[in-house]
Amino acid sequence: MISNELRRFIHKNKKPLLGVVILLAVVLAFLGGSILSLIHNKMELKKLTRQTIQLEEEYQQLTKRLKLLKQEDPHYLEHLARTRYHMTKPGEIEFRFEQP
Repeated sequence: MISNELRRFIHKNKKPLLGVVILLAVVLAFLGGSILSLIHNKMELKKLTRQTIQLEEEYQQLTKRLKLLKQEDPHYLEHLARTRYHMTKPGEIEFRFEQP
């Protein structure tokens, strides 16, 4: 497993190696929470960035719809009347099918 050279090195340098291990343990004890917090914050930032992009797209769509409503675009108003309010032109018959 461990070579003889490594065993001799560890045996000769016990105190400095122990000091390094203790120093690493102390650093991890103090900074470990900060590192986890940093990772969590980066993940949250990515999530919020995606959400911001999605909301920006939704805002653009709603702004476009509002503009069409304000302009009283006849094609858009007809589309709304037919799809949202199930209105028909005189003489038309609307067929509705339930989703399975």
